[in-house]
Amino acid sequence: MSHRLLAAFVLAAPLFGCEQISELTELSLGKEDGIPPISGSTTLDVPQDFQCGDPIEDPEKKYTVTTSGTADACTFSFRQDVLALKASDYANRPEMEGARFVKSVDIDVNKLGVRDGATGMELAPIDLNGKAFGTTILTKEDLARTPPYTKSVTGQPIESLKSIIAQKQDVVIPIDVVVVVNMAPTPPAKIALDFDAQPNIVVGF
Repeated sequence: MSHRLLAAFVLAAPLFGCEQISELTELSLGKEDGIPPISGSTTLDVPQDFQCGDPIEDPEKKYTVTTSGTADACTFSFRQDVLALKASDYANRPEMEGARFVKSVDIDVNKLGVRDGATGMELAPIDLNGKAFGTTILTKEDLARTPPYTKSVTGQPIESLKSIIAQKQDVVIPIDVVVVVNMAPTPPAKIALDFDAQPNIVVGF
């Protein structure tokens, strides 16, 4: 081996080593690993005597739904906790042994829309905001995008997951979707939220 070739190999070796270490220090868990999807599509019945602020029930039992606002612009708040990783899952995943924190939660959005559930026609909400771990991942502008696309949560919002992973506890993804609907002159008889996504949890060692 020539001195020049040997020198090139020596210089390149740390790069290969770093790449291998990088691959070994994180693990992505998704659909194929048993992480359940966020099944967030539901249709709410809006009673004829409904007044903004009244409680409203999700017939699918997916969300806790509250309302607030005015007779013209009513805010529908959808809250759901998604159990992404159970404490019992750690024992069944030897590759997670030694995991110490969550690097990111990447959410693949497969469907997003708001419709009049009675007519099937799309609604143009006054506003829309979707959050995971209290961080905005979806806005009204995303309604114009064509799925699938990925939204990621990193840093401080998921810092609390560090101790959860280290102690092999349940990992729960809190999902909040807020839709502001125009109720004038005639409110929709049904409000359909179309939202389906697949979370992927990237853990570090």
